[in-house]
Amino acid sequence: MSDQTLGLETTIRRDRPTATDGSIQVSTDSTDITEGSRVLLGFGDDREVTFAVLTPTEAQTIATALEQAAQQAVAADTLEDPTDE
Repeated sequence: MSDQTLGLETTIRRDRPTATDGSIQVSTDSTDITEGSRVLLGFGDDREVTFAVLTPTEAQTIATALEQAAQQAVAADTLEDPTDE
């Protein structure tokens, strides 16, 4: 049995696009089409929403990456702006 892998495509941009207000929606789905439980990840605004259908493993991988990035951001903020002065 081979190890499971998650293939992600990354686009690196030097200039970040202008930030816009939006929301992230997370829900679960289980239908004949999805062949079992899936996590639906939606992001966008009131004009357009993009959905990704993820396996539970893929969703966990993304959740772990987000948690690690959030922890790194908190640590960077603490180093750059100490509040005990």
